[in-house]
Amino acid sequence: MTPAPIPAAAELELVIVNASRHKPEAVPLAAGFADRLRALGVEVRLEIDLRDPLNDDANDADLIVSVGGDGTLLHLARRLGATDVPVLGVNVGKLGFLASFSPDEFAAYLDGASTKAWREDREMMLQARVGAGPAHVALNDVVVSQGVMTRLLEIDMWVGGEHAIAYRADGLVVSTPVGSTAYSLSLGGPILGRGLRAFVVTPIAPHSLTNRPIVINAGDSVELVVGGRVDELALLADGQERVDLAAGDRVAIEVAPGSLRLVSSGQLGPYGVLREKLGWGLSPALGRRGGPPRPRTVVAPDAADSD
Repeated sequence: MTPAPIPAAAELELVIVNASRHKPEAVPLAAGFADRLRALGVEVRLEIDLRDPLNDDANDADLIVSVGGDGTLLHLARRLGATDVPVLGVNVGKLGFLASFSPDEFAAYLDGASTKAWREDREMMLQARVGAGPAHVALNDVVVSQGVMTRLLEIDMWVGGEHAIAYRADGLVVSTPVGSTAYSLSLGGPILGRGLRAFVVTPIAPHSLTNRPIVINAGDSVELVVGGRVDELALLADGQERVDLAAGDRVAIEVAPGSLRLVSSGQLGPYGVLREKLGWGLSPALGRRGGPPRPRTVVAPDAADSD
C-alpha cells in the first residue's frame, strides 16, 4: 500500500464516472458527481451500463470513479484490462470491500478535502483461457462448476506443468488475494494478505477430505481438465462472465499482465477492513433485535504501556 498520487479535484483534467442501473440509486449519484466535476472545469465521461473494453479510451484519464458496489467495480476492472489508471469506488452497496468510499467522503473530496491519507494498492488479477480462446480476466476469482443438476466432476490440475491433483468435487474456485474473502472464504479457503503474489485453489464439496485449499505462487500457471460426464459445465469470471465448457476442455489460468490500481481512503488498513467487514472481535448482540454487534473497546499497545 502506497500513498495515492491523486491531485485535488479541481486539478483533474479527465475523469471517467462509471455506474450500473443494477444499483438504481447509483445512477443519479454518478450524474451528480459528474456535474460537480464539470463545474470545477474537469472533462467528464459518464458511463452507465457500458460493456465495451476501456483499455484504449481510459489511458488519458486521471481517475476512474466507480459508483455502485463491489459488483460494479468488478465489472469495471474486467473492462479496464491492463489500463494503468487509478480507480476509486464509491459504495452504495452492502459490504464495500473494494468500493471503500462513502458518497459523503467523495463529495468532501469534490469540496476540496485533502487526499493526503489516501492509499493505492495494485491488486493482482487473473486471466483464464479455454483452449486457444480469448483471455477472460477476473479480479476476484475464476470458477469451474456445473448448473443445478450437479454431478461429481473429475478435474485434473497441473501446476507449473506438473500434474498435481486429481479432484473429485462439485467444482473449483481459483481466487486472487482480493477474491480470497469472497466465494473461496465461504468454502473454507484461507484469507490471503492483499500484498501477496499468490492465488488459492479451493475445491467445492470435494469427495476426499484430503483435498484441501492450496496456495500457489503467482509465477506458476494452473491448467484444469474436466473429465467424465458433465452437464451445464461453465467457467465463470467474477461470477459475471460465463464461458460454456465441455468434457476434455483445457482451462489455463495465470496472473493477468495488468493490475488494478485501487484507491482507498486510508482510514482503515487491509486488516482493519477485514475486522470491520467480517466482524472480527465483535461481541454478539445478545438480547437485542436487529442492529450491528457491539464493538469491543481495544487499547492500543502504546497507550497501554504508558499507564
